[in-house]
Amino acid sequence: ARSSAMTDEGPSADVVDGESMPMEEEEEEEEILPEVELEIFNVVKSSHAQHGLRHGDYVRYRQYCSRRLHRIRKAVNFMHGKGRFLKKVLEPRMVRDSRHLMIPLYCAERAWSYAMALKRENTGGEPQPRLRFHLVHRLIKAAKWSQALAKLCAVRGNKRTALEAEAYAGFMVGNMHLEREEWGKALTHLRRTKTICTELKRVSMADQSHLYNQVVEEVLPSIRFCAYNLRRLGGDEVDAEGDDEVDAEEMLGEGAASDILRSKLEAVLQESRVRQAADLNEIEVLGERVPIKSDKVRIAILAAQQKIVDIQAAGGLSDDALMEQYDELFVAFNDALEGVRADLRQVGKEQTARSGVAE
Repeated sequence: ARSSAMTDEGPSADVVDGESMPMEEEEEEEEILPEVELEIFNVVKSSHAQHGLRHGDYVRYRQYCSRRLHRIRKAVNFMHGKGRFLKKVLEPRMVRDSRHLMIPLYCAERAWSYAMALKRENTGGEPQPRLRFHLVHRLIKAAKWSQALAKLCAVRGNKRTALEAEAYAGFMVGNMHLEREEWGKALTHLRRTKTICTELKRVSMADQSHLYNQVVEEVLPSIRFCAYNLRRLGGDEVDAEGDDEVDAEEMLGEGAASDILRSKLEAVLQESRVRQAADLNEIEVLGERVPIKSDKVRIAILAAQQKIVDIQAAGGLSDDALMEQYDELFVAFNDALEGVRADLRQVGKEQTARSGVAE
């Protein structure tokens, strides 16, 4: 019994001469993954040109992004389950090639294009608060996806890809703050995008530098508009790329202005014209001074006067561009005439009503 007890309590087979043998631990060697390259702005700009944005069709582009996302997810086997939704988070260790980076890229593009479609729908008529609430949340989602892309590229992308992702995220986040009228934050992110793209353009070949130049030209009006609003509100940021005297009319005339910026500029112009219209009490017609009592007529006349100044100052325009300027001038004149006719009709109705009462 004693011997059996000693056997049970005795040393195991791993003990030799009273010393335990260390267990061999297999060290798992971390797999070294190669850096991934993705030309973000090339992918984005070519997708814009080929799938609707050349004509401003944001709905078509959003549908393309959805289809493209589905194909990429299926190709890299990164689906969210079949039948039952199981959310998957894309982590840096999962990124094997550029297709994985396209997932957050096209998610950001889809959310952004949805916001732009809502922006178009909410512009021109009576503003709908619900639509604006929805488009702001789409822009927030686009900003989050772009930041997720930047984080992935910082870990798994090469240097150029990481910088492009950072510039792209700055553009998306800046647009979000621009729509929310957070001028200081928007200015910071948009300037970051401009700085990165300017430096990338300087060190790139000609076939890539024009893409960075397009991005710089696209963000410059927004940068100037943010600085303009900060100056107007008494902020500290007054350096708008060396142009402190820029006004809203000039910025609106720049072709690179985005839809978000254009709607903001039009609102600012409308406010400034309303303020100027308060001082426009009369107009000289054929040597006679005619009083103006209608605010609508005043604003239309101011718009026509500004358009005349633009036409006189424009030089070297093509015939088509000049005809477009004159079309806008005639539209402004027509708005003024419609306002006068509406006032005349109202006066006629009032006179008829008074004559009826008198009888």
